[in-house]
Amino acid sequence: MTHAITINVSDALYQQLYQAASLFQQPTEAIIIDSLRHTLPPIFEDIPAGYQNDVFPLLAMNDQELLQESRRIFPPEHWQNYESLLEQKKTGQLRADGEQALQALKREADVLTFRRSYAAVLLKRRGYRIAPPRGELQSA
Repeated sequence: MTHAITINVSDALYQQLYQAASLFQQPTEAIIIDSLRHTLPPIFEDIPAGYQNDVFPLLAMNDQELLQESRRIFPPEHWQNYESLLEQKKTGQLRADGEQALQALKREADVLTFRRSYAAVLLKRRGYRIAPPRGELQSA
């Protein structure tokens, strides 16, 4: 299904669209659709519904906030606790309160992973890249 949308654009923007369409030998509409496809923020289809509310606020962040988000790490003490609880689970020694703590730490790690990944996607769409291994923001 397709939908028709009418918009008003300046003469200068129209000329750019017309020139791009001529250059690529495509209809102006195709250039507009392609431009929209590449400029709209990515949707959350790859993020499980239970985590979307944790990730959605990143859309309102500026570049520096996204950079900070992309660099966040799982605290080492949380990681050690997580591994300890996993080991207890493997050996059958994990109690109910430990299972709750394990699930909370797993969710925390998942949220961190989703937020870091989404922040990197948003930064890339804004023309930045995160250069390994130092993680500095660089203009593309």
